Amino acid sequence: MVRCALTPDGPAVGRSAPGRGAWICSLACFETAVRRRGFERTWRGPVGADALATLRIAVEPVITNMEELSTVGSRPDAPALTKG
Repeated sequence: MVRCALTPDGPAVGRSAPGRGAWICSLACFETAVRRRGFERTWRGPVGADALATLRIAVEPVITNMEELSTVGSRPDAPALTKG
């Protein structure tokens, strides 16, 4: 899950970003939140299209990286993780 917060400088992505946070799990979840105005409800105010576009640019590589990491252990050629 990725935390998105609205800071005085604009939207930010990260666990330690100041302010109220909205948690998303995928790009589909992000798009659903935009469509249903979830960020506006969470941040208790209007969120402009520019801010949402900036946030999507920041969120996309983080989520893509998470998805890639989650598939590493499921590949047949991946080494097994064992406790040593």
